[in-house]
Amino acid sequence: MIAIALAVLAASSWGLSAVLVRRGLRDLSTSAGTLISLTSGFLFTTAPVVALQLDALLAVSLKAILLFGVIGILNFPIGRFFNYMAIGRLGVGRSTPLLASSPLCAVLIAVFLTGEHLTLATGAGIALILGGVLVTITAPK
Repeated sequence: MIAIALAVLAASSWGLSAVLVRRGLRDLSTSAGTLISLTSGFLFTTAPVVALQLDALLAVSLKAILLFGVIGILNFPIGRFFNYMAIGRLGVGRSTPLLASSPLCAVLIAVFLTGEHLTLATGAGIALILGGVLVTITAPK
């Protein structure tokens, strides 16, 4: 039950942030909004990690640091910048469902790069995602 509540809270947080991004982009460029968002997120996250788990932070392997460094570059600055551009150009209602197609990208990358196998359930999920994307991009404004 707690996991479901946390997932709903995360989804609510992302939904609210998309609306706030749309409002903020009225007065700010996408680049400046991305920089402010990344800086504030880094500062907000760093404080509790250092305060609560400094030993674990210092024990992280170089390989893990490199992997999470790549994730940090792809996810945060690049992904957030493109997300903010999409929100600014399409609006929240059209860009957010397209952003929610990230599981499709993850499945395709996992199949081609790590050799994961597609299952019937995954195939059904892909079909539903593609259907949602189709509805989103063809719906009248």
